[in-house]
Amino acid sequence: MEKSKPILQSYYMIRKIIGILGIMLPLLVYLFHGDFLSSFSHYYYTKSSLFFTSILTAFGLFLISYRGYEKNLETEFLSDNQITHIGGITALLVVFIPTSASGSNSPYINNMCILNSYPLFGHNNSFLNTIHLLSAGVFLFVMGWMSFFRFTKGELTPEKRRKNVVYRSTGYIIWASIFILLTEFIIVYEITKYDVIILETISVLSFGISWLIKGKAFEDLLEMKFKFLHLGAKEI
Repeated sequence: MEKSKPILQSYYMIRKIIGILGIMLPLLVYLFHGDFLSSFSHYYYTKSSLFFTSILTAFGLFLISYRGYEKNLETEFLSDNQITHIGGITALLVVFIPTSASGSNSPYINNMCILNSYPLFGHNNSFLNTIHLLSAGVFLFVMGWMSFFRFTKGELTPEKRRKNVVYRSTGYIIWASIFILLTEFIIVYEITKYDVIILETISVLSFGISWLIKGKAFEDLLEMKFKFLHLGAKEI
């Protein structure tokens, strides 16, 4: 029992870190670059590349190291561990096989395409771009799956029921975003030139919130507030 408590705390910490990174990703890439591109992935070709690649790499490594609920052999095909491995590997593929430099809505990156001068793994190859898009889609789908099916497991206390509403809602939001993007891709139509990054932002923020709740981040904040107030009362 004593050994399991530190392990459980480390899981909570990993969940909180994933949640924080999910929320920080759009903020950092937008603010550091100072402009909106057509997708998160295009920030690979800008000075925001450091945040984009490091956060996605952290996602991948944390997800691969994550352990969740044990697999139910009678009702489940994949365990938490297997699902997060898929999510982690696809997150790393998004980094190491970046999107095509074209279609970024950035004159700077467009000029990079003309000069055929790309950073590190950068390219303008349609086959590699397809791998990147599939990897990004699978990564987001897995995050939705974790929120909707895996995070809702466990004893149904009143608090757990309330959290499950959030988990399922974030799962729906992520999947709805993917569905809209797929629909636009199939019919080759965009409402605005920023549809992809808007829907990506909604998805990333959704799974960030879901992981923060799963990591009991808000309980930690309430506990810190209680300790602070208690300390203040003692001093008075």
